[in-house]
Amino acid sequence: MAAPILNPACPGSFALPYGVRSGLQIAFNGLVKHKNKDFVINLLSGGNIALHMSFRWEKDKIVAINAKIDNAWGNEIRHSNPLHHDQAFDLQVRVYPGHFHITTNGVLLGDFPHRLPFESIGAISLEGNVHINNIQFSQFH
Repeated sequence: MAAPILNPACPGSFALPYGVRSGLQIAFNGLVKHKNKDFVINLLSGGNIALHMSFRWEKDKIVAINAKIDNAWGNEIRHSNPLHHDQAFDLQVRVYPGHFHITTNGVLLGDFPHRLPFESIGAISLEGNVHINNIQFSQFH
């Protein structure tokens, strides 16, 4: 299992040397910063984005989930944004054979079908106004 990534820089990209496989949980522990600022967490597959999670406050208080393949965005799936400014959060992404299962603070945010083979994911990127304390990797059953 990969070692945790501690206090990753934002913006920044981080390689996943062991890749992604079914049964992997990626857990992000962080703090939402200042009001009216968005942040993004991506799982990257080469030049593509296999999973794009955009936490938004500026226009609508939503989480937009999508994928970008060959420079084209797919259909965006929107959920109500459960996070609050100046609040700590735990975000878990579980990899199942057919989809990602995403929870925030133990509550289901949503499932997102794989649009690219999850085995092709090789990095994580962070953007925007968020502080991530750590990114941890574990197996779930």
